[in-house]
Amino acid sequence: MSSQKFPRKKYETPLHPWKESRIKSERELIKKYGLKNHKEVWKAKTYLGKHREQARELLAKVGTTNPQVEKESDQLLLHLTRMGILSMGASLDDVLALEIESVLSRRLQTLVYLKGFSSTPYQARQLICHGHVAVGKRKVTVPSYMVEKDEESQINYTPQSPLNEVSHPARPKGDMYKSAEIGAEVKAPVIEKPVSDVSPKPELASTSIAPETQPAAEVKVPEKPSPTQVEKPIDEKPAKPADKQKEQPKKEKKTEEA
Repeated sequence: MSSQKFPRKKYETPLHPWKESRIKSERELIKKYGLKNHKEVWKAKTYLGKHREQARELLAKVGTTNPQVEKESDQLLLHLTRMGILSMGASLDDVLALEIESVLSRRLQTLVYLKGFSSTPYQARQLICHGHVAVGKRKVTVPSYMVEKDEESQINYTPQSPLNEVSHPARPKGDMYKSAEIGAEVKAPVIEKPVSDVSPKPELASTSIAPETQPAAEVKVPEKPSPTQVEKPIDEKPAKPADKQKEQPKKEKKTEEA
């Protein structure tokens, strides 16, 4: 039995606490849906696991003549359809095919972002916790509140919230819109004016050409000199006549000695 002071735990912890593949997949969900921690992922898994377990038990009793089986099956499918998790005309086999993202997409935080009341899932969580979001005439401050299909169109700002003003800086910009999938933001296309409508100003008509359109300066390549114009290197100096006169007396002395 649970009490108001010690409520019953609303989630089941994983069997193996340090499994790498599970931790990686949970972190991707936390980043995609703007969750606080892994506990919110475990709550969604527990919520979905209880309904799947009930669907498996009912499928095993479908062939019996017990009228309670058909009654419980209709109640389960009606509940999931009212919550927007299943579509109309679904069966118990569709319950077993559900994934955790079908539950996370029905949270109030996710729908506030997809409806365009916030720029990011994290801002949607902040607006809900600060009391700026209402479902119908009731203010809701729980980001994990499961929104029913009929309540989806009643999500709006609270009447006392300053975000009702269009010029408020915290509101999302007008050039951003959300796609059908969460996490995908696309900029609206910008419409440019045709070139014919734009006329140059008279002050700028006589200005110089833009640096991109200026002609490149001509580079003069030096011509190669002809072989006749090639000068001798400066290092080679002609022999001076004075040096020859100094060498002659030495030869004469050698002849005299001989």
